[in-house]
Amino acid sequence: MPTLRDAADHYILGRASKALLSFMAQCRRIFSFVQERANRLNRYHLVTRAYEDGKPVVDIIAKYGCSKGTVLRYARLAGLDKRPKPKFSDATRGAVIRAYTQTTKKVEDIAAENGVSPAYVSKLARELNISRYAPRPKKKRSA
Repeated sequence: MPTLRDAADHYILGRASKALLSFMAQCRRIFSFVQERANRLNRYHLVTRAYEDGKPVVDIIAKYGCSKGTVLRYARLAGLDKRPKPKFSDATRGAVIRAYTQTTKKVEDIAAENGVSPAYVSKLARELNISRYAPRPKKKRSA
């Protein structure tokens, strides 16, 4: 029975053994765990091709019914490079900073308005040491 390593070698080298090709041709729609295990090699190729073609990971997850970890693991196994993180313009960065410092909106709302992730908003505020909270008075130590 072919393994994921066989599928990865096929993807990297561009050659597949007859056993691997025969096995991939037998795969059908997934209905149970047993069938899912049997379909793994076929899905590996579909997922890696979609990732290589630049499809968003969330679309791959939805289409092939796998987790983000599986998509990224398959991509690494196939030797594909990591995708670069998106770079936001200075205008977007400034809008996020203004919204964070001048309003009391939730981080999620600021992110949605500016087309960024909530993690980006929080990370930016942390990097710039921006806090919405008043500093707490320090407690005096008693001797």
